[in-house]
Amino acid sequence: MHKSIARGLMAGTMLLALVACGKKDASEQLEKGQVVATVDGKDITIHELNTELQDVNMPSGDQRKAVEQAALQQVVNRRILADIARERGLDKTPQYLLQQRRANDAILVQMLQRSIASTLRAPTRDEATKFMADNPERFAQRKVYTVDQIQFEAPKDLEILKAYQPLKTLDQVAVKLDEDHLRFRRGSGQLDALTVPPQLLAQIQRLPEGEIFIIPTPRGMVANRITATRVVPFEGDEALNFAMQQVQAQKLNELATKELDEKVKKAREAVKYQPGYAPPKGAADAPALPAPSGTPSAAASPDAAK
Repeated sequence: MHKSIARGLMAGTMLLALVACGKKDASEQLEKGQVVATVDGKDITIHELNTELQDVNMPSGDQRKAVEQAALQQVVNRRILADIARERGLDKTPQYLLQQRRANDAILVQMLQRSIASTLRAPTRDEATKFMADNPERFAQRKVYTVDQIQFEAPKDLEILKAYQPLKTLDQVAVKLDEDHLRFRRGSGQLDALTVPPQLLAQIQRLPEGEIFIIPTPRGMVANRITATRVVPFEGDEALNFAMQQVQAQKLNELATKELDEKVKKAREAVKYQPGYAPPKGAADAPALPAPSGTPSAAASPDAAK
């Protein structure tokens, strides 16, 4: 479980912690602050506005005030629309209650991540430089792969994907997908060594030329065939900042594993699954802690064309 813990602490919008005191309801525990607007008799405080702005890189002067005003309008509009939804009774539906539980769990996990990350010192320039030297495939020798692709829906039984392993062309994959009645579409794309998970990147680099490989994505599965490879070095201040974020992510992963590993393992062992719902053996050992807030994702990585 050395890599576990990490992906279970999910990234997303961070919310201010509530101050616990006595047995008061959580809504009564919010610190009172300057009222900046009132919607239908309910105050919006400066603390709520600051929460809306906490992940924004704030400018100074008149521009700062403009950003604050725009953010406040977002809060006001959200409050108005939420009140309309309550008038329609949507806050009493099972769908709302399930989504509320999911959101509450996510917020607490995010706060747990922030709590652990707050004990870490910031990475140094030397640590980032060493990380770049230790991972040349993501920096000085970074490669961008052009790929032909087939995106398709994941089958209910992933075991059938074993039948795709001997296939040598995407045309053969398309024929097999038709036989399995799986919807798909063809296209092309790029894989950037900077944002591909290191374990997957190592596997890609070992593939024979022209080999088909299938990877999971949030939207299903993608069959790929590399058609061209370019070396696009990733250097300069942007690369150094990225390396610092990666070093911070590693430290956070290590610390979270140290603090939470045994407790998470014990809790997992006590989970009782109904028949057919238990994960495959070993699958439950893989949740990992995401990179700290602000670390670039694949979607936010530097332009591969640079």
